[in-house]
Formats: sequence, C-alpha cells, structure tokens
Amino acid sequence: MKIAVIVPTIRPELFESEFMPAWSEVFKKNKVHLYAVHDGDTPKVVYRNMALSERAEELETATYPFIYNRTDAVRNLGFLTALQHVNPDIYISLDDDVLPHGDTIQKHVEALQSYVSLDWMNTANEYRMRGLPYKMPKYPVLLSHGTWAGVPDFDAVQQLQYPDVRNVETHNMPIARGAYFPVCAMNMAFHKNLLPWIYQAPMGKKLEADGLPPIDRFADIWGGVIAKHAIDNILGGAAWTGAAKVYHKRASDVFTNLRKEALGMELNEDLWKWSVQICQGFEPYSEAPPYLKLYHDRLIEWQKEVKTYGIF
Repeated sequence: MKIAVIVPTIRPELFESEFMPAWSEVFKKNKVHLYAVHDGDTPKVVYRNMALSERAEELETATYPFIYNRTDAVRNLGFLTALQHVNPDIYISLDDDVLPHGDTIQKHVEALQSYVSLDWMNTANEYRMRGLPYKMPKYPVLLSHGTWAGVPDFDAVQQLQYPDVRNVETHNMPIARGAYFPVCAMNMAFHKNLLPWIYQAPMGKKLEADGLPPIDRFADIWGGVIAKHAIDNILGGAAWTGAAKVYHKRASDVFTNLRKEALGMELNEDLWKWSVQICQGFEPYSEAPPYLKLYHDRLIEWQKEVKTYGIF
C-alpha cells in the first residue's frame, strides 16, 4: 500500500525547522511518500521518499489551468504530482503548521480500511436495541476527515467571537448519507477512487483572470461538498470524521481571514444546493452564479487529466 502525504507551504524555513522534525518518525514508520508544494508565482513540488531517506528532490511539473496558486487550493498540484509519480492508494493532506497527535497517519489508514453502516442508527451507545436489523449493508470509508487539538478550524467570525478557545470537542463518527459537513484539508485523507471528486475549488487572485472576485479560504470546504456528493450518489461509499487528530499550533490572522472569506460567505450559504449541477453541468442560460459554472469547468478539466492515469 502506497501512502502519499501532500503539504502546501509558503514557509519553507518553518517547514524544515518545525514540520519535518515533528513528523519525520511518523512518516518513516508508515513509509510515506511526501510531497511539499511550495506555493508562489510558479509553484514547485519537492519530494521525499521517507521509507528510504529524507533527501529532498524537486520534481518537474507542468502548468495547468485548473491549478490555482497563492492559495491553499495549490495542494491540487501535490495530489496530481503524487498520482503521476507513484499512483498512491491513499492520499493524506496536511497543513504545514500542524503536529502529529499520536500516529495520525495510521489512524487515517485504519479509517480508510473500514466499512460502516449508514442506513440505520442505533439508539444506544453500547448495546443493540430491539428492531435493529442484523443484516445491513456496509459501505467503504473513502474519506477520513481528521480533527484537531489546539487551535480549532474557525472562520473569521468565530475567531473574533472566541479568540481564546482551544481543544474543542469533536465527533468521531460516520457522516450520514445526504448530509454535508465542513471538510478541512488541514488534516484529511482519502482513497484514490475519490481523487476525481476531491478537487480543491478554484480560489485566490487567479480568479480575477477569470473575471471573478478573488474568493479564498473555501477551497477545501467546497471541494468537500462535491466529494461528499460523489461519495453518497456516485461512488457508494462513506465519510468518517474524527478518527485521526493533529495538533494545530497557530491561528491565522483573523482580519486577513475576514477579508478573504467575505467575498465567498454569501455563496457558501447556497453552494451545496448546486452540487448536482457542479458535477454534471448547467443548463444553457442557467441563472447560477458565474463562479459555479467556472468551478464545473475546472472540475471537468481536472477529471480529464486524472483519467489519463487510469483513475476514474
């Protein structure tokens, strides 16, 4: 089984001085293929085969219209490079300011090797209650959404309201079929079959070249909406949250976050209602927001590229 870990970074010094020392032993134990995506005007991908050594090697990458730089959506380049390079069985996405909380990698792997029931819910924690069928279908977990100790994944509004909150209690459970949830790519893992649908939504200043405002900080949230739609309606799988944790060290600047999020907050209220159209396409003369049509087009471009490597 091949495991690829993808980490976008704009802080190479921090990546080498803090992230790598903290994760090195966990990565070696799990024989991880590590891809650091150094963001910038021309993003680059630096590879380490942690099963063999920590020697860093810059990999050659192409330019794609569906890769958006100077935003965390650039992790798409890491996903695609890993596919081209080693064709992993499991992809794990981490941010460069998180630390392991136990063996985070192994917890993700265990979650992605499990099967869960989604059609019935027991009404007690320990024992089976009367009437619960014994023969229920089981669904493979395709997405393992990890959670955090330390700084929670707040938006700017919550950061302003609760600046000192740490170590929030999170769920450890499967997500019901048909329900969406806020997927955070800070600590996330998925099976290779989900790769065509886990595309991180277009974000950042490159959107201005598409005639759209530079929305940011929703790449993983909106990518998670489409991934969950695909899990439920296309792939016949399941999503689990809370099996694997990281320690999140630092909160990002609240006012920078507020400026970035403000452009997308209204669209975030309704984007999930358009998941079918984002996946399948829009009717001519549809009154859907222009961003959603762009998102669909970029998703199709992503899927065509992924398909060339036999994943679809």
